[in-house]
Amino acid sequence: MMVRFLLLALSVFSLTACSLSYKVEEPQVDHIPELVFMEVEYLSYEDGRVRMQMGSTQLEQYRDDKALYGMEVSFSTYNQEGELSAQGHSQLISVNSTDQQYSLLGEVFIESIQENMVVRAQALKWDGVREQLTAGGNDTLELVRGSSSGRDDRQDGESTSRIELVGTGLSASAVSRSFQFSGEVSGTIYTRRKKDAPQ
Repeated sequence: MMVRFLLLALSVFSLTACSLSYKVEEPQVDHIPELVFMEVEYLSYEDGRVRMQMGSTQLEQYRDDKALYGMEVSFSTYNQEGELSAQGHSQLISVNSTDQQYSLLGEVFIESIQENMVVRAQALKWDGVREQLTAGGNDTLELVRGSSSGRDDRQDGESTSRIELVGTGLSASAVSRSFQFSGEVSGTIYTRRKKDAPQ
């Protein structure tokens, strides 16, 4: 009796198992890059001068998407005179050159030569139109400004200073040359004044 029941169950399972769908589904093209570039160097020009240089181990562009996505990225920006103004690197980057929006993720390092400032973070956004660097309210970053960022910050040859800050919710403006944190912040400010020269 048990053998007949097992045979009956097996035959029912065999009948129901035959109703398989052999339809091949179309791949979702939204998630497949239209173009992939390996070991690429990207240059952006303005008025005949290089304003941005970016190198990446892999750069992807998707259909109906204005942005480029890069891995293991290094970059440099230049002012109107062709002088290096900033440089850095990150593990991932999203570049929308039309709107001048840049998102950086993973081990982000940015050095502003003009502002004598270094920023280290895990996620940052740069708005090229507003010339504003921002980080999310929950994203911790380190900001160093002054002589400890690798360059001397003397004012009229009289003093040196250094600021080391760790905080969340950074907003830094290249236009007003100022920065602020919306979240918690801690750090140290160093100042040193040269001894007066003998009379």
